[in-house]
Amino acid sequence: MTEHVTVPARRLPSRKALARGRPDRSPQRTATAPSRTPHQPTPAAPAAPHRTWWPTTVTVLAALSLLASELAIVGPLAYVAHRAWPVWGAAVPFAAWCALALLTFLPPARNLAARACGCRPATGPERARLDWTWRQVVRRAGLRSYPLMVADSEELNACTPVPGIVAVTTHSAGSLSTAHLQAVLAHELGHKRGPQALPAFVTAHLAVPSRALRWTLRALWSPIVPLWKRAVAWHRPIGFLMVFLLAAVATAVTVAAALPAAAAYAAAALTRLAAPHLEAQADAFAARLGLGPDLLAAIEDHIESRHQASGSLPLPLVQRAHHLRRVLA
Repeated sequence: MTEHVTVPARRLPSRKALARGRPDRSPQRTATAPSRTPHQPTPAAPAAPHRTWWPTTVTVLAALSLLASELAIVGPLAYVAHRAWPVWGAAVPFAAWCALALLTFLPPARNLAARACGCRPATGPERARLDWTWRQVVRRAGLRSYPLMVADSEELNACTPVPGIVAVTTHSAGSLSTAHLQAVLAHELGHKRGPQALPAFVTAHLAVPSRALRWTLRALWSPIVPLWKRAVAWHRPIGFLMVFLLAAVATAVTVAAALPAAAAYAAAALTRLAAPHLEAQADAFAARLGLGPDLLAAIEDHIESRHQASGSLPLPLVQRAHHLRRVLA
């Protein structure tokens, strides 16, 4: 049998090198260079890094706009107090505002704020399952533990505007598998990290003036219609006079608070606009912990169950699942 030996082939010198009488310094190549097999896929180019500055910018702008709207409410009150009490009057509204914000840092006040948002402590069966799973997630993240509460909801995630408390829905606590529950808890823990905690801090601790303004306007306008119906039933002038006076006071307060109320409404709308970015950042945090596939499976299962129940697709969840697939790709 004749044995064929492959001899390395050299690249011939170029014409310029031969003409100048200089050796060709071009790199040599051999005939036995490794070639790619037809069935071997071509490696894909590395994906471009995701832009992380835009979600952070939207989050910070939403928090700053909400803070500015609160200042627009406290500022006129400080001016009125300064006119009545020139020395310390302007400091009283700001001192009361800061005192209420610092009060919510205390555990009893924080628990009351969480209960006002619809959260409650876990029951016996829920605690037996949640405690172990929550410890695993915190240990995996290498972070300190947060108090865990439950929100009575059939959604996948819970809204927790109170800093220092993580909430999980009853649907997630009772219906998800252990792996999917860990992924959802990692997502909720992601809301407490970095700039994502800023809107929750502003909403829970510093949005007291806007909530007080909404409560005042609602308290002024809500009794007008019942009083009008009672005045019509009485057919007495005193009843119509009371309705007229109350409506005049409510109108004056509404006109005076129109600009601050509009600023608070615009800031709340911008905060809702930043909500998808906050969800995406929390999903990315769960993906960095290695729980991204389980979180994606939990989201897709919830989308399918919602579609079977209502016949329509929940668009925010669909967009969230699409973004998480791009993160995991």
